[in-house]
Formats: sequence, structure tokens, C-alpha cells
Amino acid sequence: MDSLPPLPKDALADPRHAALTELLESHRRRLWDDGQVGVPTVPSTPALTGVLRRALSGGVAIQGLEQAAMTLAGEQKGLDAARRKSGDGGPVRPRISRVLFVANDGSTRFYRDCEGIARRYVDRLLVCRIDLDGDPWGQALLGTPKLVRCVLVADKRAASDALLALLPTE
Repeated sequence: MDSLPPLPKDALADPRHAALTELLESHRRRLWDDGQVGVPTVPSTPALTGVLRRALSGGVAIQGLEQAAMTLAGEQKGLDAARRKSGDGGPVRPRISRVLFVANDGSTRFYRDCEGIARRYVDRLLVCRIDLDGDPWGQALLGTPKLVRCVLVADKRAASDALLALLPTE
């Protein structure tokens, strides 16, 4: 498994960035049995739940894999157009700016689709598997009995906040 791209700048600036990198690197597993992409399995912390709730209500997070894929594709079109317009044909500098959190109880097909998205946007997307099934995760995030399989954090500052929320508070 390749190493992860650099974390968002806000996460790198945090004094806990080494602990975060260690957590993400040391808990990487394949999404599904025949998968090729290693993703971190991360704890469902109260702090993460709070960050994701705020991101969803603030419009900087998207629920659902299809919506997440459409959002990432639209952003990529914009990034590609901006690069063409600026004439910058140099290599893209990878840096995580989006995080796709997925539930722990998805189907093989769901995880195959997640892996396809992870490969497509490898330079800017980190996929993390939450150590929680979709039903209790939905209850925690939405306060109602609703299944949640994935949440895309589509803002670099909120992505940093979500990643840092994985660490224990002192």
C-alpha cells in the first residue's frame, strides 16, 4: 500500500499532526477482500460526530455515495479547467483536501465503488472506514433512526477538523 498524500495544511500545522499521521497509517486495511486500496479504520469519537454534524448542517459535507461522487467529479472539472486556463501543465501536488468517511457494514459492491472513487481522486481524497455500522452512525449523526453509509467532507478546513477529531482529547 502506498503512503497517504500529505494531510491538509491546517492538520499539518496542528501540534498533534504526528499522532494523526501515525493513527491513519497504522490502521490501514483493504476496503474489501479483493481490494487494492488501503484505507484507515478510525474510531467513531464524539468529537468526530460533532464535526460531521456541523459539516452536514453547514453544507460542507454530503451524505450518500452517489452525491459524493458527483460532487468530487464536479470539483475535478473545475480544477482541470483552472489548470488549463492558467497553462499550468506541471504535475499536480497531492494534498488531502476531502475525506470520505464510510460505515463499517457496507456491501462488497459499496466498497468496490468507494475504492473506485478513492483511485480516481487519489491526489486529494482520503477514504476512512468508521468503526461503526450505518444504523448507529445515522442515529449519532442525524438524531433519527436513519442508515448512513458515507459522508464526504468537501471542505479542506472541515476535513482537517474531522481528521483531528479522531484523536483522543487530553
